[in-house]
Amino acid sequence: MLKTYDPDKVNITYNSRQLRMFGDDLFTLARDEDNVTLKKGVKGDSTYIINRNKAGKLTVTLQQESPDIPFLEQCAETFTQAPLAITDANESGILFFAQDCMIQKLPDRTRGKDAPDVQFVFLIPDILIMN
Repeated sequence: MLKTYDPDKVNITYNSRQLRMFGDDLFTLARDEDNVTLKKGVKGDSTYIINRNKAGKLTVTLQQESPDIPFLEQCAETFTQAPLAITDANESGILFFAQDCMIQKLPDRTRGKDAPDVQFVFLIPDILIMN
């Protein structure tokens, strides 16, 4: 079955502001640790260990001229804790919402012959994905 993906149907909101002018990538959402690990005993016995740490990071890529960069830099400088949401209205889309998220650090600034993308990393205390 063929499905269609439309990047215009994906939105990211931080601190009640919808972000705009994404770069080559929209985002990467990743947990800090594995959900489960496997412990093997000396005789080959196995035990699964459930990891309850659901913290992670969202990396958002914006174009150098995005009007949201000064806003996000101000949030980083003032240690703003705010809600973060991803909505994806595509057929296989996701819905993500988290409270008390912060920007990890100010992004590096580079200038050259091209307009490089700028990445912001948001720290998320608890990643819960809803389909």
